[in-house]
Parts: sequence; C-alpha cells; structure tokens
Amino acid sequence: MLKGKVKTYSPKNGFGFITQDDGDDLFFFKNAFPEEQYGTIQVGARIEYVVVEGQKGPQAAKARVIDD
Repeated sequence: MLKGKVKTYSPKNGFGFITQDDGDDLFFFKNAFPEEQYGTIQVGARIEYVVVEGQKGPQAAKARVIDD
C-alpha cells in the first residue's frame, strides 16, 4: 500500500486531497475510508491507500488512517 498525509479535507463535502510520499497530490472521497474512521480524517493524518482510476482520473481507495 502507498502512504501519504491528508493535505485537505472538507467533512461538509466529503472529499479532500492526499500529499503522497511519492508522487503528485491525489483526490479522495471520504468513503475511501472505513466508516468507523470518518471522524479521524484530519489534515496531517498519516494514511495508507491504493490508487484506482475514477471518473476524472486517479483517486485513493481502500484508505485507512495509520499511526506511523
């Protein structure tokens, strides 16, 4: 799995961007995370994820907040 940090996140809109450890910023929807982690999605949080092809390009999926 890839790793990065939450760069921006809007709980109201349910999406944000990840600063990847290796690569460009990456879009994510909050449903990329398990439902029990929705409240832990904070700017600066370390996460791991996979990249999938979304309707408008690459985006994060199967994401989870980690203690790194």
